[in-house]
Amino acid sequence: MATPAPARLARPAQQDRAARSRAASAAAAGVGLALGLLALGPGLRRGFLLSYDMVAVPREPFTAAMAGLSGGPARAVPSDALLAGLSRVVPADIAQKVLLLAIFVLACSGAAGLLDREPWFARLAAGVCYTWNPFVAERLIIGQWALLLGYAGLPWALRAAVARPVASWSGAGRLLAGLLPAVAGGFAAMSISALVVLPAAVLGPAGARRTPAGQRLASGAAALAVLVVCSLPWLVPSLLRTVYADPAGVAAYAARADTPFGSLGSLLMLGGGWNAQTVPAGYGGGWSVLWLAFVIAAAAAFLAFGLRSRRWPGLGLAAAAGLAIAGLGVTGPGQDLLRALSSLWPGTAVLRDGQQFTAPLALAEALGAGLLTAWVATPGPLAVWVATPGPLAGRPATGDAGLARSGSPAGAGQRVLAGRAGLGIAVALLLAPVLLLPGLAWGAAGRLRPVWYPPGWLAAARLIDASPARGSVLLLPWAAYRSPAWNGGRTVLDPWPRLLSRPVIWNDGPRVGGVLMRADDPAARRLDAALSRGGGPLTGVLRAAGVRFVVVDSGPGLARRLPGCAVVSAQPGLMVYRLTGPVRLPPRP
Repeated sequence: MATPAPARLARPAQQDRAARSRAASAAAAGVGLALGLLALGPGLRRGFLLSYDMVAVPREPFTAAMAGLSGGPARAVPSDALLAGLSRVVPADIAQKVLLLAIFVLACSGAAGLLDREPWFARLAAGVCYTWNPFVAERLIIGQWALLLGYAGLPWALRAAVARPVASWSGAGRLLAGLLPAVAGGFAAMSISALVVLPAAVLGPAGARRTPAGQRLASGAAALAVLVVCSLPWLVPSLLRTVYADPAGVAAYAARADTPFGSLGSLLMLGGGWNAQTVPAGYGGGWSVLWLAFVIAAAAAFLAFGLRSRRWPGLGLAAAAGLAIAGLGVTGPGQDLLRALSSLWPGTAVLRDGQQFTAPLALAEALGAGLLTAWVATPGPLAVWVATPGPLAGRPATGDAGLARSGSPAGAGQRVLAGRAGLGIAVALLLAPVLLLPGLAWGAAGRLRPVWYPPGWLAAARLIDASPARGSVLLLPWAAYRSPAWNGGRTVLDPWPRLLSRPVIWNDGPRVGGVLMRADDPAARRLDAALSRGGGPLTGVLRAAGVRFVVVDSGPGLARRLPGCAVVSAQPGLMVYRLTGPVRLPPRP
C-alpha cells in the first residue's frame, strides 16, 4: 500500500487549524459586539449620546476647523471628518453608535487574535479583559471615542509590527492597515500606537532571536516613516499654525487616585483618569481590591509566560514606558519636566494626560489574563492533592506527572477533578472583568442616554448659516462645557462649533476643578479680558473682532451688554443676537 505523502497529510491539518482560527476570531468579534451592546444598553436607542468630549450633531459641515486650519489645536482631526462623512451615508446618531460598537468589536477580536496559539477560552479571556476595564469605562464616559478607536486598534498594529520585518513593502503595508483605527482617532490615538509599534518593529519579528542590528534599525526607521505618514492629517495643520498649550494643564490633567491604592496603584489597575466625574459607578471602593488582585495576577502571567516566549517583542517595554509617562504628572519634578517640554514644543502637551499612555499596559495585562486562563485550565500545571493510599497520599501532585504516578483509576478521576477545577477558574477569569466592573454596563449605569437636539437650536443654526452677512459667531457663556436641561443636565462640550459652518469663537480652555485654563484659540485669547473680566458693552469690541452673531446657549441673555444688536432667535435656553452695521472681517482663507 502506498504511504500518503507528508505534505498531503499536513495540508488538511493546516486547513483544520485555519478553520478553527477563523471560528475563534468570529467568536471573539461576537463577544466584543455583545460587550458593546451591554455597555451601551439604552444608549443604542435613536438619538445622540452627548457626554463631555463626545459630541455628535445631525449633519456636521465640512469646515476649515474640521481640518485643524482654524481655531485651536487639531484635536478632532480627522475623527470629526470620519463621523461627518458617515453621517452622509446613514443618520448621524446611528453612525455614532456604529463607531462606538466598532471599538468593542475591534478591541476584543484584536486582543484575542494575539493569542492564536491558545485555546478559545483563553483568547476570549484576553479579549474581554482588554475590552472591559476602567480605562475603557472612564474614557467612554468622558467621551473620548477617538482615543478609544486607536486603543481598539492597538492589538492589530502590534500584530502587524511583529508578523514580519516592517522594512519591506508587504510589512509596511500590513502595518499601515493595522494603524487605520489610530489614523481615524487622531493625534492621541497615534501617540499610544507609536509607543507600541516602534519598539515592536525594532525588536521584532516575533520569535526572531538573532536579527542583525542593521535590519532592526531599518525596521524601526520604516515603522517611524509609516507612523509619520499616518499622522499627516493632524501633523500638517499643527505645523502650519502655532499651537498653544497652557502650562496649567500639566497639574490639571495629572493622574489621580480613584481607588484606595493611590495614583500609581490606580494606574496599574488601568484607572486613574484626571476627571473624578468619570469614575464608573461602584468602582474605587473596598471591592476594588479584587480588581487589583486580578490585574496583578494577569501582569505576573504576562511576565512569566509572555516575555519568555517573545511572542510580542517590545510590548513589555511599551507597557513600562507608558506607566512611567502616566506617573510623571503625579510628582513635582515630573510636572516640572512636562512644563519644560511643552515650552520647548507645544506638541508634547499630549503627555499631560498621562493616563492614556497606560493603554499598552492594558494590552499586556489582557494578554496575561489570557495566558493565565490557559494555564489554570490545563491539567498539567495545576497542582491537586492526591487522595489515594500510599506514599503520595496528602502530597501535592502536579498535573500529569503526579496523576500518572498514582498508578490507579483514581489518577484518572483526579485528572478530571483537575480539569474541572481549572476550567471553573478559567471561566471565573473570563467573566471577572465584567463582574468586577458593573458600572460600565447598561449605558455606563445610565450616564449614556440618547437625546435629540431641540428643534429651535437646529433652526437657529440654519438661520445663522443662511445669513448673507459675513462674520463669525461668538459663543457665550465664556466656558467650554455646558449642562443643558435637554441633555438631562449631563455635561457636554458646547456643540455649536460643530453645528455651524461659520467660523466660531469660543472659550475652548476647560476648567478642571479650580483650574481654569486659557483658551487654545488665539482669537478667543484676544477676547478673553473683555468677556471674562469686563462688564461693559461688548458691541464695539466684537465688531473689531469680526463677530456677526452672538449665541447665548446657557443662562440669561446679554442684551444690556450688546446695545444696538438685534435678537434673531429667542427661546428657552437659547438667545441669538445679530450685530448690525459693519464689522472688521478677517481676510478670506
